[in-house]
Amino acid sequence: MSPVLTAVLRVWMMLLLALLVVQFALAGFGVGYGGGLGDGFDLHFMNGDVLLYLYAAAVLLALAARAGAAIARLTALGALLVLLQHGMALVNVPGTLWGQSLFLVHALNGLALILLAHRTGVLVRNRMREKAPAPRTR
Repeated sequence: MSPVLTAVLRVWMMLLLALLVVQFALAGFGVGYGGGLGDGFDLHFMNGDVLLYLYAAAVLLALAARAGAAIARLTALGALLVLLQHGMALVNVPGTLWGQSLFLVHALNGLALILLAHRTGVLVRNRMREKAPAPRTR
């Protein structure tokens, strides 16, 4: 395990968690702005793209840090869920039962991403504590 890369991964996961929470706020802004998939959702879409790239980088970072298979798998799952979010946005038909159902799954998937990012960050933190040297006593 690389302590420096693991520490970077920990900060990276906190950044992803913060951006996922912001993503929910931006979705709320888009709905309040006009409800349709218009200008109000531009920041939501841009942040979604950023999340996809940052999650892809998190997978590479988790592999490079050698923090453990579980952490690498969880980051890969997060990247897959973000990619799924993009797919749902592309096939959505607003104003239909299909579209509203897809928005429900889209929101639940976003909540799952928040929980996953938090859990991954906790696992990374715990992994760092396991590998930390014991404190010296006099």
